[in-house]
Amino acid sequence: MWLMVLWRAKLLGAVSLFILLFAISSTFLYFQQAGIVSRSFADRGAQTAFFATIDLLVNTLTLGVQLFLTGRILVWFGVALTLSFLPLLTALGFGALALAPTLTAIALFQVVRRASDYAIARPTREVLFTVIPREDRYKAKSLIDTFVYRLGDQIGAWSVAGLRWLGAGASELALVAIPITLLWLVNALWLGRRQEQRAQIRSAE
Repeated sequence: MWLMVLWRAKLLGAVSLFILLFAISSTFLYFQQAGIVSRSFADRGAQTAFFATIDLLVNTLTLGVQLFLTGRILVWFGVALTLSFLPLLTALGFGALALAPTLTAIALFQVVRRASDYAIARPTREVLFTVIPREDRYKAKSLIDTFVYRLGDQIGAWSVAGLRWLGAGASELALVAIPITLLWLVNALWLGRRQEQRAQIRSAE
């Protein structure tokens, strides 16, 4: 039944694609991070301290943006541009990793990307559901947040494993991830425009 709901509602299908591409890109980045950190720190304690620092910076930045900027960003730029910020940032981040797969690059990329996801992308994504009928929304949301996300995670893991088997290194993995994030960017822009159109129709009614 849930799959039929996604098939019937184009907006919900596009939301599913958004989550799928987000999860795939996140898995690519996870393996990039694991490889770079393992090469940079031989000691497990140093690796743990590095990840703890990343988490602290992400949480601090997320809190600051949520308190002072999230609502304003949505008002200033609208749903489409705000939703496309994370895919665009991710494409630029993978481009930087393709040129310089270093510890500094992965740290900056992770902090800015994760904070942008928590503080900007997730609240904006919830706005999309405001123009979807309540029954369809509740039927599909749990499927999107669980099955679709895990599917993207698995596809990403299989893709990275296959590319590494073919001999791809850190730079090559980043280059492969860029077209995925550009497709994600197009999807985000379409989603945002569609939501804005439906919101205008509802206001007129």
